[in-house]
Amino acid sequence: MVNDKFFKVPDFPAEEANIPLGSGEDSLPAEDYIEDCKYSCSTIDDFIKLTDDMMADMLHLEEELVRWRQALIKYLPKDWAEGLRQDIFDGTPRDYAGDPAYDLYVQARGVDPQQTKEHHKLMRRLADGTDETSITYL
Repeated sequence: MVNDKFFKVPDFPAEEANIPLGSGEDSLPAEDYIEDCKYSCSTIDDFIKLTDDMMADMLHLEEELVRWRQALIKYLPKDWAEGLRQDIFDGTPRDYAGDPAYDLYVQARGVDPQQTKEHHKLMRRLADGTDETSITYL
């Protein structure tokens, strides 16, 4: 039982009956213990807010990675600099489209933060070193 003054987590029927929640013969069918709450459920709202914050962090880190790679290019030997220039986006966060949870998040928000035109334009400016937030003081 997980209810306390900090977390208001409902007990699943399987928890009370000591029935495993897995997919075996002894488990409950999903419809018996999962609330169909779509977007009105506060838990889903909390997860969407958390995902918003995590996506903002990921996009910020992706931007920083490109900023610093662009700044380092001028200090590398010509061959290495050209390689980094070609691979400047290598290792940036992957696109989560197609993941059922992420697709639900995008559907709830109405926009995929990784695929906005503004984000793509910013990333291109950062890669070119032409954005006002580019690192030029090195």
